[in-house]
Amino acid sequence: MDQSTTPPRPVGVLVLEYGEPTTLAEVEPYLRGHFGGQTPPAEYVAFLCERCQRVWGADHGVSGAQPIFTALATALAQPSDLTYRVVFGARYWHPFIEVALAELAREAIEDVVVLPLSPFASQMALRDYQHALEQARAAIPHAPRLHLIEGWAELSGFTATVTANAQAALTRFPAAERDQVVGLFIVHSVAESARKPEDGYRQQIVTNGTQLAAALGLASWYSAFYSAEGPGQWLGPDVLEALDHLHQTGVRQVLVVPISATYDNVELTYELDVRMAEHAVALGLTYERAAVPNAAPAMITDLATLVATNAHTTLA
Repeated sequence: MDQSTTPPRPVGVLVLEYGEPTTLAEVEPYLRGHFGGQTPPAEYVAFLCERCQRVWGADHGVSGAQPIFTALATALAQPSDLTYRVVFGARYWHPFIEVALAELAREAIEDVVVLPLSPFASQMALRDYQHALEQARAAIPHAPRLHLIEGWAELSGFTATVTANAQAALTRFPAAERDQVVGLFIVHSVAESARKPEDGYRQQIVTNGTQLAAALGLASWYSAFYSAEGPGQWLGPDVLEALDHLHQTGVRQVLVVPISATYDNVELTYELDVRMAEHAVALGLTYERAAVPNAAPAMITDLATLVATNAHTTLA
C-alpha cells in the first residue's frame, strides 16, 4: 500500500426532515416539540392520535423517511474521491438534529452538507430549518460547518418520478374519460405576509405544475394547499375548497398529485386518503391520486449526485 496516498476526506451528510411519531404513545412527546417544550393541549393530542390511527389502520406505523435515508446512504457509499458519513436528523422527533450533528462532531468531521427532504424551498421552511440548525450548532463543541441545500424541485430524478406516478394514476380513469380529467396538484401550505412573501414558492408550483400537466396531456390543472395551521395568512385555497370549486364548475374527474412531497407521512396520507377522498365521494367526483416518490431509484440517484456536487463545491 502506498503510504503517501492521502485518504479521502470525510464529509458529513445530514438528511433533514420534520419527523413524526410512529406509535400513539409518541404523539404527546412529539407534539411537545411543536409547543416549545410545553405540554400540548389534550385536544391536540387526541386530534393527532385519531389521524394516525386512520392512516395506520392500527396503533403504530412506520417512518416514511427512513427508506430514503437508507437508500441515499447506500448510494453515497460507492467508491469516490470523498467519503460520506450520512446521518439522519429530525426537527421535532428522534433522532433530533442536535444528536445527529453531535455524532458527526465526535468524528471530527468539519463540513456537513444538509439535505432537507423538502424539494420545494419555502422561505418559511428555510427559516425554520436554519434556526434549528443554528441552535444545534450552538450546543455542540467544535461543531462542523453546515452547507444547506435550499431546494431541489427541478431535480430530474424527482420530477420524472412524480410524472411517472401521475401517469400511472391517470390510467386508472376509463380511457373514454381521460380527456375530461382535471389535475389538482397539491402542496404544503405556508404562512406569508407583505414582509415575508413566498413568491419563489409560488413560482416553483407554477413551473412544476405546468410541466407536469403538459407531460400528462391535461387540458387544465389547479393548485391547492393542505395543512394551513397556525397564526397568520396561509397560502390557499385549501384542498377541500378546491374540490368544491371543481365540482361547482362541472368537473367530475379529478387527478390529485402531491407535487412537492417526497415520502408518505401521516399528514399527507390523511389529506389524500381520508380528508380529500371522503369529500370527493360526498361530491360524487371520480377521484384518483398519484403515489409519492418515496425511495424511487431515479430520485435517489440524482439526490446522491446533488449531495456529491455540493460536497465538492464546499471543499473546493
